[in-house]
Parts: sequence; C-alpha cells; structure tokens
Amino acid sequence: MAASRELWIYLVMPHITFFALLLAAFELATGILILSKGRYVNIGLAASVLFNLFLVQLGLGFPEVACSGRDFLLNRLSTLLFALLQIPLFWMHFDKSFPELLRNRLHKLVSVGR
Repeated sequence: MAASRELWIYLVMPHITFFALLLAAFELATGILILSKGRYVNIGLAASVLFNLFLVQLGLGFPEVACSGRDFLLNRLSTLLFALLQIPLFWMHFDKSFPELLRNRLHKLVSVGR
C-alpha cells in the first residue's frame, strides 16, 4: 500500500525511537491486561486482535511480490490466523489472573509433597 509506505518513510522512520517506545508500552499494557482477570482480559484480547489486524494490512516486511495471492501467503496469512485464533477466547471466563493460577498450582504441588 502506497499510503502505508509513505507514512512509514516520512513519519515513523524519522521518529523510530519514539514509535518503538510507544509500541513497547502498548505491548506491555496488552500483555498485563491479558494476564489479569475478568473484563480486563477481554480489553487486552481486543487490543491484541486489533493490533494483529493492523499488522495484516501492513504485512510482515518480506519484499513485495508481483502476485497478490503470494504476497498474502508470505506476508499476511500467519498474522491473520493468529488474530482469528484469539477470537474464541472472548467467550471464556477468566476468574483468576495468571499469577493467581500459578500460585494455586504451586500451593497444590507443595501440599501434595507433604
């Protein structure tokens, strides 16, 4: 996409440090939300799915191929599949955060060992 290329060349690259830090903060926040519990997990999942859909239109950075079908297979299909695989998680209930789940497992292992 010509517009994405122009935006990348003239806006992102001259300020790559800022955008890299912004991306790191976004990914950190998204990860923390996904590892939490309740509706915060859904907010994190929504951010993750939307980000992956953004990456689908951006592509993975392999050189452009003349055939659009091949470009889709090389640059976009894996990211699209990853985004789609996250969709069923919206119907799950996350009553415990990831640290709580680990703590419970550790307590069970310790109590079994006694």
